[in-house]
Amino acid sequence: MSGFSAFAAALLLAAGVAAAVSAVTVRISLEKPPRIASVRLSGLTARYITRSLREGGDSKKALAEAREWAGRLEVALARTAARRGVVLLTAGAVAAGGEDLTAEVEAAMAELATRKHTPKKEENIK
Repeated sequence: MSGFSAFAAALLLAAGVAAAVSAVTVRISLEKPPRIASVRLSGLTARYITRSLREGGDSKKALAEAREWAGRLEVALARTAARRGVVLLTAGAVAAGGEDLTAEVEAAMAELATRKHTPKKEENIK
């Protein structure tokens, strides 16, 4: 075997061993990857808009209620994700088989609404 061939073989062997060691190290050292779940935001939004249009009222009140609804949505999404230990994505971004947590988010929003919860900025970060 020529010097160049031996060097190339040794280099390839070293690269293969390094790749295997790296893969094992990453696999062992990383925490369990987060699960992905979905929420049908378009459905939640459509139901809210439909309900708001039926109720009518002046535009200033409707705007204030929409802001309140959006705040509840943000808090409900964050709480549901934290409680379930998942990353929430819109339903269209999740491949088939992802758990749908829309009902849980809706229930959390209803609970927040009954308590007339106004989210604080710190709560949205948690």
